[in-house]
Amino acid sequence: MKRLNDFKIIERKPRLTVKVLPIQFSDDEATRRIVLHHAKRVIRQHREELQKLAYK
Repeated sequence: MKRLNDFKIIERKPRLTVKVLPIQFSDDEATRRIVLHHAKRVIRQHREELQKLAYK
């Protein structure tokens, strides 16, 4: 069984910054998809730090 530490982190190109737009969140599928997408993106950005914390 592989652990998080066994996976290699691939170099990624930095993304362009985008203009932040205000949106109203509600309890529907679209909002859940948006929040989940951005939560996964933040986790990917900080994966190395999270891995170090996980196996401390």
